[in-house]
Amino acid sequence: MRIRINPVYGKELKMKVRSVKFALTIFLFNLMLGIVAITGFEVMFNMHLNPYVDYSGAAKVFYILVSMEILTVIFLIPSFTAGSIAGEREKQTLDILLTTTLTPGEIIMGKLMSSISMVFLLVVSSLPIISIVFTIGGIGMEDMLMFMLEILIISFFIGSMGMLASTMLKKTVQATVCSFAQIVLVCGGTVVVVIVTYIAAKLYYYNCMGAVGSMPDVSSVLFILLINPAFTIVQMTAKHCESISVISKAAGMLNGSMPSTIVDNWFRLSMISQMIVTVILLRISAILLKPTRKKKTVS
Repeated sequence: MRIRINPVYGKELKMKVRSVKFALTIFLFNLMLGIVAITGFEVMFNMHLNPYVDYSGAAKVFYILVSMEILTVIFLIPSFTAGSIAGEREKQTLDILLTTTLTPGEIIMGKLMSSISMVFLLVVSSLPIISIVFTIGGIGMEDMLMFMLEILIISFFIGSMGMLASTMLKKTVQATVCSFAQIVLVCGGTVVVVIVTYIAAKLYYYNCMGAVGSMPDVSSVLFILLINPAFTIVQMTAKHCESISVISKAAGMLNGSMPSTIVDNWFRLSMISQMIVTVILLRISAILLKPTRKKKTVS
């Protein structure tokens, strides 16, 4: 049985894999991670002349490396996806691509999958460095699988923003700027919404209620952080390294509490929320890419 591969995906992947630039990117990326890992272990074992193995320290090194990789993905994916459709427009090849038997959805997915495959290849190439932590302990295979799943879903989430910008705008530079603006809006804007809500609740409590009674519970606004990949990283790292829940502390500041079921499953809920937004953005991108057909007028 012959497996059908999206032709756009196959073409884009071959072009990117054969470039010297990508090979150099893999080398520099792994060199940076190696330096961070060696420095972390040096500080962990030799700086304090500690003869005992600190398993919590090994976990911290692991999550530092994981956070670096996820942040790298957040910055690399937009630069790969923003020029996918906008670049075809600049080269004046988009009209030719749209005349093929491929649907707009297949074109979008082919472009997106090729970009994500490159980033995922970058992540897979760094697994030997990250796996050094397994020689010490404190990290299980479940943590590694969770890390790979998070990388994959965040890649699709961020990539869908790049594809939306690429279909909306005609220039690659404009699409790249728009992609990063969307990331800032999602990562920083959601935090700003929480902060503004907290300030508004404080002002209402002191000015309108005269500091009488209890401050209103506005902790439900924290659910907007489910689509914030940066907060997902912070929550995951703090929970595993410091044994604290950032979302629980934030809920307490907003005069509320977050149910333990939600706190324990925040990672899963965040991934599901981001997948839903990804599907919506990709659907909008396919609609925008679909060529408009003029109705024939009958004379």
